[in-house]
Amino acid sequence: MNELAEKYWPKVKLLIVPYLVLMFLLIWPIDYSIYCPGGLANVSDTVIIDYDDDNSAIGSFSTTYIMTLKRPSFFQFIVAYFSSVTETYSLSVFDQTHTDTESYQISQLQKTTSVQVAILAAYQAIEAVKPEITVTEIIKTLVSDKAAYLSAYDQIEYGDEFIALAGDNGTVLPFNSEPQELCKDNDANNDDIVDTVCSLSDAIVINTRLLQTYTFTFRNASGEDYTVELTKDTDTGKFGFSFTMYHLVLETETSPDFTALSSNIGGPSGGLMTALYIYDCLATGDLTNGLTIAGTGTINYDGSVGYIGGVKQKIATAYFFGADVFFMPYMVDETNINYLEALAACEELGINPDGWLIGVTTLQEAIDYLEGLGE
Repeated sequence: MNELAEKYWPKVKLLIVPYLVLMFLLIWPIDYSIYCPGGLANVSDTVIIDYDDDNSAIGSFSTTYIMTLKRPSFFQFIVAYFSSVTETYSLSVFDQTHTDTESYQISQLQKTTSVQVAILAAYQAIEAVKPEITVTEIIKTLVSDKAAYLSAYDQIEYGDEFIALAGDNGTVLPFNSEPQELCKDNDANNDDIVDTVCSLSDAIVINTRLLQTYTFTFRNASGEDYTVELTKDTDTGKFGFSFTMYHLVLETETSPDFTALSSNIGGPSGGLMTALYIYDCLATGDLTNGLTIAGTGTINYDGSVGYIGGVKQKIATAYFFGADVFFMPYMVDETNINYLEALAACEELGINPDGWLIGVTTLQEAIDYLEGLGE
């Protein structure tokens, strides 16, 4: 045995180094993200509108999703770097400070609120021609992010509603409740400096200067209010959470009824296509004209279309899966960056954008385009 070991050991030593190098390339994670093509998700699997079952579309409306690989190995990075349909990016600050679980929870919150805004935008768009369709919005201020140093991290969930803060100058309420109480001059620090409050975050900062710990009230997903004592972080001087104001649908005053379905696909970029599908469910006729309608774009409560990421991968995905029309955000500014990125991607991938890639700034523009196809 010793003779065999002595005989083959030099060769084994030569193999160890390349083996370790190979394992390093295959396993060791690096601080990058890889964007890859994904697939099309039919919007009918996201929301159900209880209106007119006879008005079924022949074609379909689909959102376009991509796959994101966070912290790939060196080998995965190299393969992606030389692929024509993937892109590599340095890991964002957002991804560096969030676990995969946290990123998923935030993505799901974005998806949930995006569907709500899509319902609001679509119902508002159809109200003018169908007055029996009604929608009422309610504005809520929700927890959209939280840091690991948040003193009540496990108690406060993404999407919990901010109700009130017992501050230095009395109760601080969300802007949607009492904006007039927040947008005024304050001198909470008694330093003869007049502070003008113009946002909820300003109001919280100005009204939490005297102490380290304050009482906050939140409302969870079950509609139950709860109170927590939150302490500022000694390093940042912050409580460790962020708020976002959302325009959401008040279901009790909205008709027809709708049902939002759960999905593993997160993020807000399916908003435009969700709104188009809902509008088609409420409208007379079939906006799809028997076509596979795909696209991407966030949607705002006023029907405007917003910026998205992963343009190249979404172009490749939609084309590969046979979309007949692909909607892309076309912002009204000097850059129109999403649409220009899409045109560049089409050229690189050999896709003719004429009549296929459609830039829109609003939901109504997308509706008008589809109605024009049927004329």
